[in-house]
Amino acid sequence: MRYWFYYTVRFLLRVFFRAGFGFEVRGRHHLPAHGGYLLAANHLSYLDPPVIGAACPRPVGFMARENLFRHLLLGVFMRGVHVIALQRGEGDLEAIREAVARLRRGEVVAIFPEGGRQFSGQLGSAKRGVGVIATSARVPIVPVLIRGTFEALPPHDRRLHRAKIRVAFGPSIPYTGSPRSSSTVVSPESLNRPEMVARRHRHQELADEVTRSWRALLVEPWKDV
Repeated sequence: MRYWFYYTVRFLLRVFFRAGFGFEVRGRHHLPAHGGYLLAANHLSYLDPPVIGAACPRPVGFMARENLFRHLLLGVFMRGVHVIALQRGEGDLEAIREAVARLRRGEVVAIFPEGGRQFSGQLGSAKRGVGVIATSARVPIVPVLIRGTFEALPPHDRRLHRAKIRVAFGPSIPYTGSPRSSSTVVSPESLNRPEMVARRHRHQELADEVTRSWRALLVEPWKDV
């Protein structure tokens, strides 16, 4: 992929967030320099994807609702930054396959495993889909905690507000899958097999570990490292 447009947008976003929101990032040393990994972030605001993109040193692929691509200028922009179109609420296997394919190629993909924005502004819990993608692609998960975007752009408010925006990357969480468990599609009759039950259990374990990592990052004293 050609990323010149992505890098240009990222540079402008970094300037914008630093000038307007005192943008700070910690824990970049937890991000692998090479190979694919899955960023798992909490979700508070529409600002979260550009904030993660600005914080991460490597290009990041995101998922976004397919209907957003229908808007002419927005669609051109989203294609320019390599967003994956997602049929939200329909278990879009094509989007999952594309995310897994990118991860296997050594790229970085970010998801919001809480399942949507948290309108309370509080931290939610990761769902097991994050484990499905990580074990399917056989890549580590890097937990990401975002703070301040809820105050900067609250739900149901189109105005930006002055707020400190911070991003913290936590230690990576290794997957424990195997090539035999790499398929993203299974037949209904196989769901109750012992190996499938064990696989779903592992997916949930990974999701729970992401949630624990978020909570640990939330209570850590802030220092830029």
